[in-house]
Amino acid sequence: MSGQSITLCVFYQSSQKAIGEVVLKKLLSLLILALKLLFGFVLSVIIILMFLGGIRYVIQYNATPPFQMVAVEGERRLHSTCAGPEDAPFVLYDAGAFGNYTDGWWVMEALREDHRVCIYDRAGMGWSDPVPAGVSPDPDWHVEDMRRLRAALGQDTPYVLIGHSMSGLRLHAYANSYPEELRGLVFVDAARPQDLKFERIRSIRPWLERAMTLSTFFARIGVNGGAAYFISDDLDHTGQRSKDKRRTLSSVQHQKATKAEITAAFEAFPNASWRVETNAEQIPVFVFTNVNGDSNAPVARAALQNTGLGGITVLPEATHVSLLNEDNAKLIARDVRKITDQKRDD
Repeated sequence: MSGQSITLCVFYQSSQKAIGEVVLKKLLSLLILALKLLFGFVLSVIIILMFLGGIRYVIQYNATPPFQMVAVEGERRLHSTCAGPEDAPFVLYDAGAFGNYTDGWWVMEALREDHRVCIYDRAGMGWSDPVPAGVSPDPDWHVEDMRRLRAALGQDTPYVLIGHSMSGLRLHAYANSYPEELRGLVFVDAARPQDLKFERIRSIRPWLERAMTLSTFFARIGVNGGAAYFISDDLDHTGQRSKDKRRTLSSVQHQKATKAEITAAFEAFPNASWRVETNAEQIPVFVFTNVNGDSNAPVARAALQNTGLGGITVLPEATHVSLLNEDNAKLIARDVRKITDQKRDD
C-alpha cells in the first residue's frame, strides 16, 4: 500500500471517528434535554397538584361529619348513617380496604324501604375517630368494632352483613367467631382468606407497604388532594358523597389507617383462625363478582347445600367498584331479601 493510500485510510478513519463523536454528543444532548423536559413536566404537575390540594384543604378546613358520630367505646366514635324502618331486618355494609361509607350508599338506597340499613366509616377512616393507641386493627379487632357499633345502634337480632373487597377477611372472621349473630353474608368481589397464599402475601407485603407510605407522603404534601379532582367515580356520587369519597384520597389519617389495617391483617394472617377455618358455609351466602371462579363461589355453593339458600351472580361488564353502583345494588338487595324473607329459629 502506498503512502498516499495509507494517509487516505487514516483520514477516513479519523473522519468517521469524529463524525461518530459528534453524533454521540448530539444524542447525549438530546437525551439530557428530554430528561430536563420530563423532569420539568413532572415537577410542574406535582406543583399544580399541590396547589389544587391546598385549595381542597382550605375548602375542607373545619368541615364537619355529614352524619351521626356513634360512640362505640368510651368517647371513641364511628361515623355512620342508617335508613329504613327501625324495626325492619338489620343490614350492615362494610367497605373494602380503601373505602368509606359512600361505597355502600346505593345498597342502602335499594334496601331502605323494608330494611334497616347502616353504612359506616371504620375506625381511623373517613370521618371516624382513630383506632385506640396500641391496638392492631386486624380483622378480628374490626369484627369486635362492628359488634360495638351494632350494639350502639340498638340492634341485637341476627342480621345480614355485606362486605366488599378486603372486607371478605372480616366477614369470614365474623362468621367464625359469631355465626349465631348472622342471618347471612353477601360477598361483593371479596377476598377469601383460605385462598390467599402465605408466600405470595410475604412477597408483596414490603412493596404494598412502601406504596402506602408513599401515598401517605403525597397526601401530606397535598398531591393526593389535587389528584382527587381528576379521579373518576364508578358509583356516580354527587354532592356530599362525592366530596367524602375524594376526601379519603387526600386525608392523611385515612391513608395511615388503611396502611395500618393492611399491615395488621398481614401480621395476623399466619396464625389467624379465619385463615384455615370457615363457618360461613353454615350461613346463607350470596356472591357478586365480575369474573367466573370467584374465590367465595365454593362457599356460596356449600351454603346452598347446607342451608338451602345461596347463590352466585356474575356481572362481567362491571368493574371491582361498579359492582356497587345503583343498578347492581338492586341485584344485591334482591338477594338480601331472599335471606331476610326466610324465617330463622333463634
